[in-house]
Amino acid sequence: MAGVSCVNAAIPLGVYLRLRDPRFVVLGAANAALATLGAVWTWGQLPISPPGWTSVDEPILALALLVTALFLVATLWPRHA
Repeated sequence: MAGVSCVNAAIPLGVYLRLRDPRFVVLGAANAALATLGAVWTWGQLPISPPGWTSVDEPILALALLVTALFLVATLWPRHA
């Protein structure tokens, strides 16, 4: 999730640099937040005794993965002009 969200944050930020449409900054920030969440969860799975707040719950993970996939589809969907 962290890797896909990082890649998916770069696409709308690149479009923002070209079009200067602030909606793309929001989309990039949402993906960056999901990448941060994925990084925290990855930290929670390491064997170095991470804090308890980094644990992954299955339903929340499934929802976050769904949101990540929807963001990816929304970013890559061709625009109808």
